Amino acid sequence: MKNIEDEKKVAIERFNLFIKQKKMRQTSERVFILDKIYTISSFFDAQTLYEQINQEMHISLATIYSTLNLLQECNLIIRHNFNTNNIKYEKLPIGKATNYYYRVCVKCNTVKAFADSKLSRSISLRKSNAFSTFNHTLYLYGICKKCKENNQ
Repeated sequence: MKNIEDEKKVAIERFNLFIKQKKMRQTSERVFILDKIYTISSFFDAQTLYEQINQEMHISLATIYSTLNLLQECNLIIRHNFNTNNIKYEKLPIGKATNYYYRVCVKCNTVKAFADSKLSRSISLRKSNAFSTFNHTLYLYGICKKCKENNQ
């Protein structure tokens, strides 16, 4: 995609088509929520999204949660539980690979995404007649360099 505005436009078109195929109502609230998600550059949670949205438009927390579920089903966002009590979400890039790898520090809860083409290739080469993999996510839990240095 050229930029975030182009990506957002494609995401809204995809979401509207998805909603239409599910024979659901296309509401301005759902589109507003998706639009707001595209202003966020990293992970977000439902409560923070709710607070940001309600500065401009009143949308219930229940509507936000149901829209997040639809966006996840439509493969526009991914839901994470990084070993915390708070579920985080992340928008998925349009037109890019859907394999995600994350390093999660168990001390400071910092999350770093990383790419690993060898690992992706290794997983894709694993063949099974009983299961076909089309994407995957991997979480590695440990202690980051900064926390390691602060404890010594």
